[in-house]
Amino acid sequence: MKKILTLVIANFLILCLAGDLAGMAVGFKGGFNLASLKVSPAMPDLPQFKNRSSFTGGIFVSFDLGPLAIQPEILYAPYGTKFNLIIDDLPYRAQYQFDYLQGLLLLKWRVVTIGPVQPVIMVGPSFGFLTRAKAVLNPASGGEGESVDLKDMYKKSEIGLTMVAGIETKAKKIKLSLEGRFHLGLTNIATPDFEGDTIKNKGLAVLAGIAF
Repeated sequence: MKKILTLVIANFLILCLAGDLAGMAVGFKGGFNLASLKVSPAMPDLPQFKNRSSFTGGIFVSFDLGPLAIQPEILYAPYGTKFNLIIDDLPYRAQYQFDYLQGLLLLKWRVVTIGPVQPVIMVGPSFGFLTRAKAVLNPASGGEGESVDLKDMYKKSEIGLTMVAGIETKAKKIKLSLEGRFHLGLTNIATPDFEGDTIKNKGLAVLAGIAF
């Protein structure tokens, strides 16, 4: 998976540097991500998961095909969750941090092709390579916390489905966009160490973009 992702990134960068091809736009996007985990089977002793919030962003290339477009993307994608727990009668705040380098291949549909602001819908698969996995534990009362590396406990790759709704507008040769997206993990990220548990990523993000 790592070799495939490296090859995809290399080809992606070549496309970005290829020049001003007809119907092609190169851009950057960034925004705010809220992530959590879906664990099954659901057990009563599971903590109440809360959203992990973080920055997300990256680069993209869009190839226009009339009202449709093909849009590959490379993003920094933070997932995981946070929750509260009690250890030795003392409250703690815990956080699982799973960071991915994510490649996406999205099909974009411009719902309306006229007017200064055009609504768009995108959908497509995502392929993530795990770059970091750790647990962070901090006392609720403050003070020094600790972290534990978890990378050996989780699979090195993830496949998901991304669904996007947003708007685009154009100012001279610059395209601006604002979008909301939902990521649904399709594959189990847990290794066999979890003895049958299935853990999948999920997340919501709001991103603003600019393309040339």
